[in-house]
Amino acid sequence: MFIILKLTANHAVGSVVNFNESEQKWGLASSVTTPLGIVESVDHDEETDIFWGRVVFCGVTYAIADRVIPDQGGELAVLNGKVYVDNTTDQAGIIAPLPRNQESRVADELVMVHIR
Repeated sequence: MFIILKLTANHAVGSVVNFNESEQKWGLASSVTTPLGIVESVDHDEETDIFWGRVVFCGVTYAIADRVIPDQGGELAVLNGKVYVDNTTDQAGIIAPLPRNQESRVADELVMVHIR
């Protein structure tokens, strides 16, 4: 499921966003305490200087890793618009385990996530 939404800036594909009350737009998320989505694509309206993003709110997509992701994956957590594994609490989704024949995932790489 995706929706086209007004973004606070030209966020990178894979950025995690949530609603920014003060700007009335979707900006980088710092936690999973509010509804969150992941940017799949961005369009820029040059006449209005507004960025619009195709944002996914549930299902499987790719998000930017904040740090090294364990090969076994784990519970999804968010910091500065990026994801990492935090298995201490039940979060908003999971980061998938490392697929066969792929190298371990490091910061700033896209990783497969499942948003609940």
